[in-house]
Amino acid sequence: MTAILDDMRRLDAAHARGELSAIDLAAAKAHLLDSVPDATEPARKPEPKPRVRRATVWPMLMLCTAVVTVCAGAALALTGDIMLSATLAITVLAAITVMLFRQLDS
Repeated sequence: MTAILDDMRRLDAAHARGELSAIDLAAAKAHLLDSVPDATEPARKPEPKPRVRRATVWPMLMLCTAVVTVCAGAALALTGDIMLSATLAITVLAAITVMLFRQLDS
């Protein structure tokens, strides 16, 4: 409120110096008073932001762990080569990671 009073005083001083005509002074004061909200208007409450539901990562991580374990175990049981089973497990894990990142982007 004091800022508006200060603006009114500045306008009056400009009018007294001859920088503003009486019509310009009245228009500027009317513009200032129109910028003040009425006391009878209810205050607007901000609208609540919609809650964004994010998918949790834990179920997918558990599924990834299970799939990688099954793939590595099956490869180890069938071939007996631990390097082949580790390569298969890492490949499956990379494919699942790419799928999860694509789901996060959309």
